[in-house]
Amino acid sequence: MTSLVLELQRDAMDPEVRVTDLLRRAVVVAAKLGIQEFQEWASGELTGYVGDRPIPPYRRVSGTLRAHNPYHGWIPVIIENTDLQRKLESRDAGQSISELEDLYNSPGGADTLQMPLPHEWIMKLFANSREFQLGMVPTLLIGRSTIRGILDSVRNEVLRWSLELEKQSILGEGMTFTPAERTRAAGVTYQIGTFSGVLGNVTGSHVQVGDYATIHGSLKEAGVPQAARNELENLLDELKTAAPEKKAGLREKGLQWVAKYGPTIGALSDTVRGWFDTLRGA
Repeated sequence: MTSLVLELQRDAMDPEVRVTDLLRRAVVVAAKLGIQEFQEWASGELTGYVGDRPIPPYRRVSGTLRAHNPYHGWIPVIIENTDLQRKLESRDAGQSISELEDLYNSPGGADTLQMPLPHEWIMKLFANSREFQLGMVPTLLIGRSTIRGILDSVRNEVLRWSLELEKQSILGEGMTFTPAERTRAAGVTYQIGTFSGVLGNVTGSHVQVGDYATIHGSLKEAGVPQAARNELENLLDELKTAAPEKKAGLREKGLQWVAKYGPTIGALSDTVRGWFDTLRGA
């Protein structure tokens, strides 16, 4: 007869076996052995992490916050509270493993995937912004490889656990385990660690999309001269009312500003450049 544990190992090493199916088999093995902790983990991966249920650290993903402009594509989303911005751009993925697999295997093969923010976060942070009211909903963009990392982590955990069972001479026969195997299984430990929630109290946070005011403080801290800050602010103000034929010239001036002060402001230059790049072809 075949061994449940060895079959589990074989499936864990087979990239053609969906992680969802692998976890279902793992739940069966854990239930038959009475290993509640592993069974709860595998079941949590299958159903997703909801409510206050802690999420394992390998499900932390990082990306960039963007909003889709129907005319100019993805534009940067800037939040005055930089700590809050970092938290929004690095969050826990609580979806079920089947949802993540479907996301990873979604058609098109794009390197960047969309991970919507929770509805309550969007309404609390962005509902009053002009851009949101015009239909531009902030979304976290992440690399496809990030999702692959989660799927591989789950597959590796199942493999590691099954190897530990084999090490303890717990193999099973057919669909059953002996009383001695179930007794030995009680000594097989499983610990993966958790993350707590990341958003915290955001009441009253000042949030705007593509607005100079959201980066003024950062420009000042970076050492950008007052005259240069005024120049950028004036360019962005002009864009709000500029005639279409003048926007190309303003875009060119904006990109020149970024080229000049990019070394000073570092990663923030990508944000400013993004504002002017939305004018391409306008």
